[in-house]
This record gives sequence, structure tokens and C-alpha cells, in this order.
Amino acid sequence: MSSPLVQLWLYNDWANNLLIEKMKQEVEKTPPVCLRLFSHIVNAQLIWLYRLNGEKPPVGVWDEHSLSTCEHYHRLASSGFKAKVLAQEAEIAKTISYTNTKHEQFQNSFGDILLHVFNHGTYHRAQIASEMRRNGLEPINTDYISFVRT
Repeated sequence: MSSPLVQLWLYNDWANNLLIEKMKQEVEKTPPVCLRLFSHIVNAQLIWLYRLNGEKPPVGVWDEHSLSTCEHYHRLASSGFKAKVLAQEAEIAKTISYTNTKHEQFQNSFGDILLHVFNHGTYHRAQIASEMRRNGLEPINTDYISFVRT
């Protein structure tokens, strides 16, 4: 088994890809709130990746996108986080200074930021599953244990 952060990156990538495929299959039936929440997930991932790189993010927290744009942003963020987690041994305790979307200054460890990013996606994927079920769609199972069983 790889390190916990590598596992969480792999899990996050797997779960987001499953959700993308589900939303493509059910594009006509998927409620707009699901795409809004998924847009938020990929926006947050990009924002954190750009913060870690010391760059200005290209998206806002609640910008809304098409599914194809979400897929593009997911791939961009996931490949960026892949590089980050694979280099984690030297970086995990490093303190990162950043400004949030309310222009407040913070400092957190690199490892804590990565844990936040991956946990944040899990939270909102659960909201999407609830909305799908509420709208008559069978949500996909993105539980971590399902990921490790694959």
C-alpha cells in the first residue's frame, strides 16, 4: 500500500471520474444542482493547487461549468496533485502561506491542505448522491472502501 496521501489522491481521482461518467450517462436526468456542486469540487481543487504553486487561481469557488469543462478541470487538478503527493516526503510538513477567497491570510502545512482538498470532494460528492436520489436517479457508490476493493 502506498502512503495515505497517495491513497487519498488515487481515491479522489477515482471517485471524481466515476461521477463524471455517471453524469455523462444521465446528462438529461441529472439535476442542475449536481453539476453546480461538481463545479464547486473542481474549482476548490484548482484553487488549492494554484495556491500550493503560489499562483492566482483561474476560477472562483462557486463558478459554474459545463460537464466537459468540469472534466477538463478535474484532469488538470488531478495531474497537478499527483505531482504534489508523489513529492510529499520532503514537503509534508512544509508550511504554506496563502490568501483565501475572502482575502484572509493563513498558514497551514502542505499535508493538512492535501487532506482538506481530498476530504472536501468526499463531502460534496455525498451531497450530489443525495440530490441524485432525491431526483429519482441511482447514485454511484464512491465510498473509499469501494475504491480499495477495485
